[in-house]
Amino acid sequence: MMATRALLSKPRALFLNSSRLNYDAKLDLSRLSSLTDLICNDVDAVSDATEIVNLVKQHEPEIVITKEMEVPSAALEQFPSSVKLLAEAGTGYNNIPIDLARSHGISVCNIPTYSNESVAHMVITYIMNFGAAIFDQARMLYDGDRRNFTVFQHDIYEITGKTLGLIGGSGTIGTCVIDVAIPLG
Repeated sequence: MMATRALLSKPRALFLNSSRLNYDAKLDLSRLSSLTDLICNDVDAVSDATEIVNLVKQHEPEIVITKEMEVPSAALEQFPSSVKLLAEAGTGYNNIPIDLARSHGISVCNIPTYSNESVAHMVITYIMNFGAAIFDQARMLYDGDRRNFTVFQHDIYEITGKTLGLIGGSGTIGTCVIDVAIPLG
């Protein structure tokens, strides 16, 4: 009977720094709460390894969630055996000692599709801004200089027909940048 109850209960999840993601307290975490017994530590970051360990030991979660927060090796080594998953609520693993986690039987995951379109749109927006010298023109207007309305003071570059090179790979975000750039020519 005990094993059946354990299988039917929701896993406990501890979000160590939920305010980093839910900074304005408007994020709807109800779907995550419906799947887990969710505990949110409403801070932007927990930088002290001892505090991380204390929180994890206090709540004994199966899932530990972070957002752009370092999980020091010294803290991870002291996680209780209840922890089975360490999840980064974004992309990348640079804040998590993956090999150490896996050696302790803790799986590690992230959200590979987090912000793909918004990052791709930002990349294209910057390309267009640089091509039209928008930042330079905005600075002129801010300074009260309106000469650019009669004779362009900055070079303007067309982006149609240019070659876009993606440095760093053609992963999910890079592919999304390509998808947004192609219709622009």
